[in-house]
Amino acid sequence: MNPRQRRGVLFLVLAAVGAIAVFVAVSSYVASVRKQVKPKTTELRLTRPIAAQTPITPDMVKRVSVPEKWAPPRALHDPAAIGTQVSAVPLGAGVVLQTDMLQAPPQLQPGEVELAIMIDADTGVAGKVQPGSLVDLEATFPGDQRSSPRAMILVPHARVISVGTPQTAVAKQFTNNQSNNNGGAVRPQVPVTFAVTPKQSLRVSYGESYATEVRLALVRQGDTGIIPAAQREFDLPPSQQPAPGAANGP
Repeated sequence: MNPRQRRGVLFLVLAAVGAIAVFVAVSSYVASVRKQVKPKTTELRLTRPIAAQTPITPDMVKRVSVPEKWAPPRALHDPAAIGTQVSAVPLGAGVVLQTDMLQAPPQLQPGEVELAIMIDADTGVAGKVQPGSLVDLEATFPGDQRSSPRAMILVPHARVISVGTPQTAVAKQFTNNQSNNNGGAVRPQVPVTFAVTPKQSLRVSYGESYATEVRLALVRQGDTGIIPAAQREFDLPPSQQPAPGAANGP
């Protein structure tokens, strides 16, 4: 083998070693990148811009798979995590939804006011009414010389904002068709706060002042049907009225 051939073989060996070195370097780089982008996670992105206080429905978001390392630490990964929350600020299309972008819906809607009343802890609440519940506010009136006793729904589907702790209160007593707040029985009552319209607030205030009792009827969850106005009041004709003292005995 002459010197020129030896140099050729040497160059071939060096080229092979260089190729192997490049291959090893590229493989190491690819493995490093692959390690950085795995594992992956899912983030939620808005498909259109929304205003502040807007409820976010499933059709407003899309799932995007991204490396877990690149996802924001407070990013939401499941549409179920949104629940009933609303946007805290205006958000643009393509924004990655994060926990600090959402908040609970406002307790009062436009045109609503808060109204708190005391409800009998046993007959009116019984531990089943919770914030967010829908209830029918019912009242019974003792009647007078011109009208018979009657029961009526003051406010259908009133939304409960909060339920307080039981407190000892003096219950009303009604004698001779007149209200008397003195000498009533002592029993636990619970302050319950509702979101109602101003007109509904007046109806409840009237009921609190003149009704024998105000109580709550819990509406089944998901039930959106409201009792028709013609069916919200009940009384008995004079011929079916109980005799005086019959309800309480002799």
